Amino acid sequence: MQSEFITKNRYKLFTVGAIGTFMATLDGSILNVALPTISSDLNCSVDQIAWTAVAYSLTLISLMLIFGIWIDKKGYFFAYRFGYSFFLIGSALCALSTNLPMLLFSRVVQAIGTAMFAGIGPGMVTTVFGLKEKGKGIGLMVMMVSAGFMVGPPLGGFLLNYFSWQSIFVINLPIGIVGMLMTVRYFRKMPPPEGNRKVNILSALAISTSLVSFTFCLSFINDYAFTDIRIWGLAVVSLISFVLFLRNESNPKRAIIGIEIFKNRQFTSSIGAMMFMFIGLSGISILVPFYLEEIRHYEPSQVGLFLIILPIMMFIFAPLSGRLSDKIGYRILTVIGLLIQIAGYFMLAELGVDSTKIFIIGCFILLGIGTGIFNTPNSSALMGSVTDKYRAVTSSILGTTRNIGMSIGVALTTALFAHFQSVNATIGDENIAFVKSFSTVIYISIGITAVALLFSLVRGNRKGNSEEK
Repeated sequence: MQSEFITKNRYKLFTVGAIGTFMATLDGSILNVALPTISSDLNCSVDQIAWTAVAYSLTLISLMLIFGIWIDKKGYFFAYRFGYSFFLIGSALCALSTNLPMLLFSRVVQAIGTAMFAGIGPGMVTTVFGLKEKGKGIGLMVMMVSAGFMVGPPLGGFLLNYFSWQSIFVINLPIGIVGMLMTVRYFRKMPPPEGNRKVNILSALAISTSLVSFTFCLSFINDYAFTDIRIWGLAVVSLISFVLFLRNESNPKRAIIGIEIFKNRQFTSSIGAMMFMFIGLSGISILVPFYLEEIRHYEPSQVGLFLIILPIMMFIFAPLSGRLSDKIGYRILTVIGLLIQIAGYFMLAELGVDSTKIFIIGCFILLGIGTGIFNTPNSSALMGSVTDKYRAVTSSILGTTRNIGMSIGVALTTALFAHFQSVNATIGDENIAFVKSFSTVIYISIGITAVALLFSLVRGNRKGNSEEK
C-alpha cells in the first residue's frame, strides 16, 4: 500500500534514483570512449585496461545482495545517502589516479557506492509507482540509463579533446552533489521499512564469493594453463561457495529469498534471459571503441557520436516497451527485442577495415532498438514475480544478474579476442587480424544471445497489471 507522501511525491522520489542511475551509466559510457586513451597513457594492453570495467563489475556483484538485505532494514534514505557518498569519493580518487593499480582501486570505491543505490532502482521504482504501473516506472528508469549512455560518449569525446582523461571522472562530482542534496530533501521523509526481516548474511557472502571466484577463473583462462592452481583453485572455491549458498537458501530461516522462488518460471527465465543478453552485449562495448579508433582511425569525439546511437534507440523504445508490457505481457516483447539484437550482431560481424559509416550506424541502430525493447519488460517481469517484502532484495538480484553478465561478458570477450588475435597473427596485416578476431567473437556473442532467446520463449506471459500480490 502506497503512503500518501509517496503518492504525492513519486516523481520527486523517482528523480533522486534517476540521478544516481544516470550518473552510474554516464560514468561507464564515458569510460568506454576513454579506454584507448587511458590504455595508451598508462601503457596497458586491451585485456589489462578492461580490468577497469571488470573490477567495477566484480565489486557490484560481491556487494549488491548484501546491500539488498541491508536496505530491507535501513530503508532507501540510508541507501542513497551511502551510495552517493562512496561514488563521489571514488570519482575524486579516479580523477587523481596516475597508474593502473590506483585507478582500479578507485573504481572499486566507486562501485561500492553504485552497489548501494544502482541495484535498488527497480525496487524503489516499483515501490513509488506501484505494481500496476511498474512497467511505466521501470521504462522511465531505463530512459535514464539510456540518457547516461547518450550523454557519455559525446561528452567524453569533448573532454578528451581538450583535457586529460582524468577529467571524465571530475564530471561526476557536481551531478553527485545534486543527487545527495535531493536525497536529504526528499528521501528522509519516506516511511521507514516495515518489519525487521532477519536474514543470515552467510547466503549473500556465499553467492558473492562463488560469482567473484568464477569470474576471476574465467578471466585467467587465457593467461594460465588449466592445471594451474589459480584456475582450478578458483573453480573449486566457486563450486563450494555455490553449494553452501544452495544449502542456506533451502532453510527458510536463513534464506535471502528462498530456493523455492527458482521454481517460479517467470523469475528464473527473467534472470537467465538478462544474464545471457548482457554476456553477449557487454564485451562488445569494450571492443567497438578500439575498432573505431585503431582500425577506422576516428577521433574520440567521432567515436562518441557512433556510440551515442545505441542509447538513443534505447531511450526511445524502452519506455514504449514498458508501457506496452503493462498491457500485453512480457514474452512477445522480449523475444522481438532479442531477435532484433541478433540481427544487429550479424551486421556487426560483417564489419571490415573499410566499412561505410552508414553500415556502422545501422549496426548500432538495430542493437539499440533490440536492447530497448527487451530490457524493460524483462525487468518488469522479474520485479512482478515476487511479493512486496522481497522487493528490495529482488531489485538487488536484478542488478547483480546484470553485472554478472557484464563482468563475464567483458572477461570472456577480451580473453577470446586476445586468443584469436594470437591465432590470426600469422596473417601479417594487423588490421585484418583485428577484424577477423572481432568477427569471430561477435558470432560467439550471437550464440550466447540465442540462449537468452530460449529463456524468453519459455517464460510466463502474465500481464503487468495482473500481478499484484
